[in-house]
Amino acid sequence: MPPPGVPRRAVLALAAGIGVPRAARARTSLADVALPGADALLLVLSDLHSAMERAAAMLGTIDAVLAAHRGVPAFILLNGDVFERGNAIARRSEAAGDWAFLAALRRRAPVVLNIGNHETALVDDLAEVVARAGKLDLRVVSNLRDRRSGLPFAEVSAAFRLPGGRRLRVLGLATHEAATYRPAARALIDMPEPVDWARERLPRIFAEDEAWVLLSHAGVAADRAILPLLPGGTLLVGGHEHLRFTHAEGATRYLHTGSWNRSLSVVGLGLGGALPQIALREVAVEPGQMEDAAHAALVREITAAHLAPEDAEVLFHLPAPLNLPQAARAACTALARATGSQAGLLGHTGFGTGLPGGPVRRLDFDAFLRFDGPVFRAAADLTALASMAPRLNQDESLPLAGRIGDYAYIDSLPRHPGRLASNGWVRMNAAHFLGTEALQFDPVPNLALKPLVARALAQG
Repeated sequence: MPPPGVPRRAVLALAAGIGVPRAARARTSLADVALPGADALLLVLSDLHSAMERAAAMLGTIDAVLAAHRGVPAFILLNGDVFERGNAIARRSEAAGDWAFLAALRRRAPVVLNIGNHETALVDDLAEVVARAGKLDLRVVSNLRDRRSGLPFAEVSAAFRLPGGRRLRVLGLATHEAATYRPAARALIDMPEPVDWARERLPRIFAEDEAWVLLSHAGVAADRAILPLLPGGTLLVGGHEHLRFTHAEGATRYLHTGSWNRSLSVVGLGLGGALPQIALREVAVEPGQMEDAAHAALVREITAAHLAPEDAEVLFHLPAPLNLPQAARAACTALARATGSQAGLLGHTGFGTGLPGGPVRRLDFDAFLRFDGPVFRAAADLTALASMAPRLNQDESLPLAGRIGDYAYIDSLPRHPGRLASNGWVRMNAAHFLGTEALQFDPVPNLALKPLVARALAQG
């Protein structure tokens, strides 16, 4: 049966090409993804944000990885933010594609879902989301509690039997940044401070005969403080801030898997020693690559059924695709020029994914630049510029000690004092993004972020 909101009949609009792009059907070899000696396999994803355009390719990639590890028990771990309110198709279809994707994952392996701040992107009551996930036989984990009853929304951990008598123990930890939850949802949620929670609770949860995974949607700053509390051999999976990196601390591994269904992290657990041995591989995922054909057809059908004329409107054309860092820096340049500033600053999780080459629809643009709003301008002296420099554009290789988590993109850092432009999120969190609260950001009248960026990209 199709999910709610999906018609049974084939939709003629599919012929107009409004579904998942059908070009570039390359098949990537996954021979190098096999992890010899793995006694158990973890397939790890974070921050999907209703990225339906890659869901079929993700399923095909998972199938290929599972085929390369036949006979090895496998588990799929989702570290929060499955849903995205800014995706018009997800919103109008009541996340039909996302729920179908979760069901498809469960048909392949046991699934553990840690609750992120976007699990209530489309539904105000987190309890409803947890209940629906339970009906799909997903194991939901979290340390969040329901303010109405004082009870947890879900179990804090899930356990599974592994070969050799060990158990896999998967814990869930949420962010306590209230501003990242929608107001109607956060009014119902009690959000413990994650580091304090971990200090109090972790020693009582981990057992010696287990392999340990902590799914943390709390962000880098909290994770960095939690790392020393973890037993050797733990896998700490970070999320929330759309980062992609790995960090080793003794036998413990810290992993960020990226976002928007752009990559799959494959983790092999070796269980023969005193501590679990962790091997990591990453597989890039692109639309059209090894797609699950049935899910690709379903996504096209959902899209056709719920695509409004304004979503299909072509805002501009690009001569070639722009990956996320390229497109984000282009948006920063547009902001600077529109406000008469030396540089533009935009928070990197305000962006979802890059931009396609050729015609760019409003649907594509909304997946790139997630939030609209007013823009601001401030004068920055040399001291302020120096404090910002190491905190910006953290999309390259960087030691964990230097990472701030969610960072700001800038087109280029000025060498001389002058004006900087930003959006409201950077202005509100200037101490985090810029390392200073000394800047006085004033509103720029008659400008909104998304229209000015679209106009700039249309002009080339």
